[in-house]
Order: sequence, then C-alpha cells, then structure tokens
Amino acid sequence: MDPDRCLDLSKAELDALLNYLELDEFDRWKTGWSDLGAAEIGRDLWAEGTAADWLWCLALPLLSSAQAQPLGQRQLIGLSALPGCGKTTLGNWLEAAAVRFGISLSVVSIDDFYLEAAAMEPAMAGNPWSVPRALPGSHDLQLMQDRIAAWKSGQCVELPMFDKALRDGHGDRCGWRRCDSECLVLEGWFLGCNPLSEGSALDMGSEHLNPELNTDERDYRKIVQARLHDYKPIWNAIDTLWQLAAPDLNAPVLWKRQQNETQKTDRGVGLPDQELKGFIRMITASIPANCFRIDQADVVISVDLERRLRQLQVRS
Repeated sequence: MDPDRCLDLSKAELDALLNYLELDEFDRWKTGWSDLGAAEIGRDLWAEGTAADWLWCLALPLLSSAQAQPLGQRQLIGLSALPGCGKTTLGNWLEAAAVRFGISLSVVSIDDFYLEAAAMEPAMAGNPWSVPRALPGSHDLQLMQDRIAAWKSGQCVELPMFDKALRDGHGDRCGWRRCDSECLVLEGWFLGCNPLSEGSALDMGSEHLNPELNTDERDYRKIVQARLHDYKPIWNAIDTLWQLAAPDLNAPVLWKRQQNETQKTDRGVGLPDQELKGFIRMITASIPANCFRIDQADVVISVDLERRLRQLQVRS
C-alpha cells in the first residue's frame, strides 16, 4: 500500500463520514494521524497494491471511532462483507494499530463461533453445495449471544478461535482467547442480513446466478431463511454496523479463489477445486441478493471487483 496515493473516495464523502463519527474535518484529522506515524504501521499486513482508501477511509475511521468511545461504555461494531473482500486483513491491521496506539480494541469473526466438528457435520448435512461450514446454521449462536452479552456487561470473556486449515481445510475450533477490550469489532460475510419479508418468492434476487438457481438450491433457501431469523438477537446487539457492499454479487467467484490460493501459500492447506466451487456457489446462491441490502447499516462503502472503495454513504 502507498498511503500517499490519491484517494478514490471524495473529500465530501469522507467529511460526511467523520462528521457522523463526531470527528474533525478530514484534512486536519488525516494530518493528526500522519503526524503520529499511522501510515507506517502494519504496512506489511496489507496485500500488495491495496488502495490507500482502505487506510484513510475505513481502517483509521474505525480506529478513531474506538478511540473516541467513552471510558466504561463498551461498543460493538459490526463489519459485514462478502468472503474474500478483505475483512481479515482489515481486522489484523486494526488489532496491530490498536496495540501501537494503546486503543482498547479487539476483532472477532462470527466464524470463530463455528460449531465444533462433531456438531457441525449434522448441521450442514444435506446442503446442495456440500459445504462443511459457512452457511447460516453453522454457528453456535447461544455461545455467541452469551459471550457478547457478558462482554457488553463489562466482563472479561473467553472467545473461541477457529482454524480453517484444520481437518484438511474443513476447519475446527482451536482454542480460546481472553477479551476485555472496550471496543469489539464483529465481522462476518452475512452479518446483518435479515430474511426476506413474508410472502417473498424464494428465487428472487437470483438474477446474477449462472447457471440459474436450481430446484434443490431454491428448496434449501427456505432452510437458510428460517435460520437467518435465529441471528437477529446478535444483529440487534450491534451498536454500529459498517458494510462493505459489492454491487457485483459474483465478486466472491474471484475473491474466494484468490483467498484459497493465499491460504495454500501461507498455510500449505486449501480447499480442493471441487469443494472450492461448492463454496463459491453457496456464497452466491444460498442467500438472495435482496438480503444483502442491509437497511440498518450505518455506513455503507461500495467495493468493486479490484477491492477498490468506490462510494461511501452514511445512512443514519
């Protein structure tokens, strides 16, 4: 990343964001962070060629929001983005920068709350994409609710960790970590998605699919829709929701493949091609496109196929 490159997002959009966050005007705010050396922190964490907007228009505004949080008032920030978009990289940078600046912030994925292997297999049995995880219904929702509620009450909690490289790429729980941070960022690929309104056709929001939605996929969408209802208590606990929205809902076809190749390079384990195809099809077909128009999102940033941030809207 070159932090000095011109930004794709306009100054008016950024001023609107900082105004929403009750922060300084963009130029003065940016100068303040530059003087602190923020642009030099964790540069190796960003993928080569990452646009500077990820730092100045997303990562540092999120960090500033956590920094401005009143002492003793815990804040749960939601971050919703399709798989492979860059959520994990962003989370790694946020945690590294938070340590450097003494900001009490941690990042956790809803994927860390995946069911353990013994419970995951029956929960995912029969899905038409043969995926071992990732669908609504693959998470331990009671554990997630309990830990978030305990954390918001001021307790230090143990959060689960999930390693996707275990079990030949099928993944499994790999331990626990303590969290008593004042700000917690919760990220996930369908975070904030609500089920379709009653009476809506199950095949709506499928225009982007090639091949078209088949009968088995349409039938399984009914199961997914029912399971999305179960996530509402989690979504309702979120104080502020940020969404990285992909106007092209076929973006995961590219992003997930790139992510899988990176995992093979870094960890030596990735999904075989046929399983990867199943994951990609599940991501694009299991939840109607309409569900990703998250009305309760406070900040929505459009991301193009090259993962460049193209438009920013503050909806509050």
